[in-house]
Amino acid sequence: MKTNMAVLHLKNKDPQKVYNLAGKVSTNMVTNKLVFPNPDPTMEAFGVEITKLDACIKAKDGSKQKNQALADQAEVVHGMLKSEIIYVNKVADGDKTIILLSGFDCNEEATTKDIPGKVLIKRIEDGSVSCSAKIYIEALVDADRYKVETATALTEVTDWKTVLDFGALNKLEIRNLIRGREIYIRVTGGNTHGWGMPSEPVVFIPR
Repeated sequence: MKTNMAVLHLKNKDPQKVYNLAGKVSTNMVTNKLVFPNPDPTMEAFGVEITKLDACIKAKDGSKQKNQALADQAEVVHGMLKSEIIYVNKVADGDKTIILLSGFDCNEEATTKDIPGKVLIKRIEDGSVSCSAKIYIEALVDADRYKVETATALTEVTDWKTVLDFGALNKLEIRNLIRGREIYIRVTGGNTHGWGMPSEPVVFIPR
């Protein structure tokens, strides 16, 4: 099935270009909040990080420390843009008019929407409560849902148990784990066409 999709036309993470696009998307989605009622991340959180990026751009003086701070903040906003694209594509469901209302560009020609690729887990940290885990991953453009599975050991016939299904990118937190018991965690991205390849398993010890 061919469909239109919002695309991230940024060849690199140049801070000024990231800032310009983020500002455009923020303005458009706030203006069209009836079309995009529940953005993920929220416009409030997105706006805070855009403001921080603006401050970093204005504070840049050539020093190594400020250059690094600028690059780090551009990375944060760039990551949020990728998350917003997932949300916009989910809402638009291939409708070019809705995509353009978001402030993102639309692909020039409708393309076949693929099953998502392989997830990359960036890190896993203690969650918001004891014996929980918060999982951070690289956003997949084609994914609008994520599945988290756990296992107690890795073998040729590992029994993976699904503990979170249809999870949102920024809400990949699993709870009720057993304190001190080592587990393996993997994440898979999916869309209406199916599930992609699971990530490489990452070990975690709940506290």
